[in-house]
Amino acid sequence: MVEIARAHEEFPDTLPNQHEIVRGMLVRKAMPSFEHGDLQGELRIRLRSCEKRRGGRWWFSSECEVEFALGERYLPDLAGWDSARVAERPTGARVRTPPQWVCEILSPSTANRDLGDKKATYHDAHVDHYWLLDPEAKTLTVLGWTEHGYRTLLTAGDSECVHAAPFDAIELNLRELFG
Repeated sequence: MVEIARAHEEFPDTLPNQHEIVRGMLVRKAMPSFEHGDLQGELRIRLRSCEKRRGGRWWFSSECEVEFALGERYLPDLAGWDSARVAERPTGARVRTPPQWVCEILSPSTANRDLGDKKATYHDAHVDHYWLLDPEAKTLTVLGWTEHGYRTLLTAGDSECVHAAPFDAIELNLRELFG
């Protein structure tokens, strides 16, 4: 991790695409594995196609920079904005409107950050639903926002078909998702 003051001098051409600002420190985001990218793409395709059939209520993005309070900047693996709550589709290189849904795909290099600092920031920003996909354990954990912290709404393995908030109308076959 690098202090922000030095970051702009050391990495002027790599910001914002390869780094996140986590608790005031610049953190290089690891390159995803093939499995990570495949899972990320597969979930986005499934959610987006189902949502379009239902009228296209959500906007989705993969690894766009989202700025949260206190200068925190993350590149969520997937993020979604509910058009019923966000009047205009987010645009630009840096989105300053927190999403209503975030999905992080856990990896050995990011799991501690995804389950620690990022989870706390997402909660502080009132991200309603936080999904954690673990490609090694082949599990989906769905967390729902409460005033006192996230509450686990669902934990499911790859042998299950689930309806997970906020996309309850969509059935996700986790065996197919995890491939």
